[in-house]
Amino acid sequence: MNDLMNKKELQNFFFNSNIEIDLLNFFYAILLSLILSFLVKITYVKVGKSLNDKSYFSDTFIPLALITTLVITVIKFSLALSLGLVGALSIVRFRAAIKEPEELVYLFFVISIGLSNGANQFLLSIFATLVILIFLFARYIFENKFKKNKQFSLDSNILNINIFDNDKKDIKDIILKIENKVEFLKLKSANIEDKTSSYIFWYNLNHEKLDEFLEEIKLLSDKNVNISIYSKSNAHE
Repeated sequence: MNDLMNKKELQNFFFNSNIEIDLLNFFYAILLSLILSFLVKITYVKVGKSLNDKSYFSDTFIPLALITTLVITVIKFSLALSLGLVGALSIVRFRAAIKEPEELVYLFFVISIGLSNGANQFLLSIFATLVILIFLFARYIFENKFKKNKQFSLDSNILNINIFDNDKKDIKDIILKIENKVEFLKLKSANIEDKTSSYIFWYNLNHEKLDEFLEEIKLLSDKNVNISIYSKSNAHE
């Protein structure tokens, strides 16, 4: 009798696509995925090191977790549906460019939350998510408290200065006119050639001096100098 029941269960798993879903468990899974992915969103916006628009990028976290939970809930009872999902995904091509590894890590983090909750592993999902979030906040606090250079912030903007004639423009003069308008200015990279040079700085803007900063940028920009500023969410040139 046991062998017959096991064979029947295997047959249902391989060939039966008419599944019955426990709606109460599904509700718990969806609700938990929503809460945990929202916590991940807050954490990413607060402690993420990405220079892209973190608020805009993290808006995808919650729907991604909910969709993953829905998919796993549906396919976990049937191999036929699992294979159907593989076939469907082989048709879809994702062309979104992931510019920084940290973005990929957070996306995988959110997908993992959806996978765990879709498989009804609620305690594991809660425990693992809280441990990871605590680690991320602890690392953020440690790095900001014990960093050697107090002027450098991980959550910084980018200032790109291109000089087309080194004989007519000196980077030192440009820095002297800009640095009193920002909270800090730290050199990230430089490319210096015979006649031209390019410098990339990290900076954090003093919002009380925003108008002065933009006005100074306009005054410094001419045929020999091109200045681009990246303000986390928008680029100005």
